[in-house]
Amino acid sequence: GFGHIHLDKGIIYKISPNPFDKAVTIRYGVFRKSRVSLHVYDLLGKQVANLSEEDMKPEQYEAVWEPDPNLPRGHYFVALKINDLQVHYLKMVRKA
Repeated sequence: GFGHIHLDKGIIYKISPNPFDKAVTIRYGVFRKSRVSLHVYDLLGKQVANLSEEDMKPEQYEAVWEPDPNLPRGHYFVALKINDLQVHYLKMVRKA
């Protein structure tokens, strides 16, 4: 579908728990050797976390985000970039 034209390069499989409180685990896959980054953004598009940024080989990976306790509750996006191309993003909710 629209917005998923690059899912041959990588994908975010699962965010759990979602909504989350203290920590959230992001499972994602890389399908070809590439430069991979995983970032968290708020609704305004401001980056609030950089979970990974490195060369990776095709495999499944897991990242854990433990946000700063002072970071507001609400909606965030986790974005997967492969070779500087955003290939997938999912919404997650930090609950009150």
